[in-house]
Amino acid sequence: MKNFYITTTLPYVNADLHLGHALEFVRADAIARYKKLAGYEVFFNTGTDEHGLKIFKKAEEQGMTPQKYVDDFVPKFEQFTRDLGISTDIHIIRTTDEHHIKAAQVFWQLCEKAGDIYKKAYKIKYCVGCELEKTD
Repeated sequence: MKNFYITTTLPYVNADLHLGHALEFVRADAIARYKKLAGYEVFFNTGTDEHGLKIFKKAEEQGMTPQKYVDDFVPKFEQFTRDLGISTDIHIIRTTDEHHIKAAQVFWQLCEKAGDIYKKAYKIKYCVGCELEKTD
């Protein structure tokens, strides 16, 4: 059997899900379903990105710890996928899941060992809102 992997982006949980997320999830689901019908073993992945300054600030605004804030958001995300009729065998990852943290650490170590990661001092202007480096 042939394998097929598809993933959506992992939206930050600092704001409500919206039409753009729905469009992305439904498109990915349509592709996953088509591939299943075509005889592929499909791994369909989505989830939530639960790290970053935006999330920390949003949790702080709500008077919560970041973990409590993201834990409260995830049921909304899962309901969103159900409301859209997304395949029930979708793999939903949370970046705060212990298995994800461990896998990310192993990946980081492999990249570091291969010389793909190194320390360097940077001086940039960074916009938290749009998550981009800015120039003068």
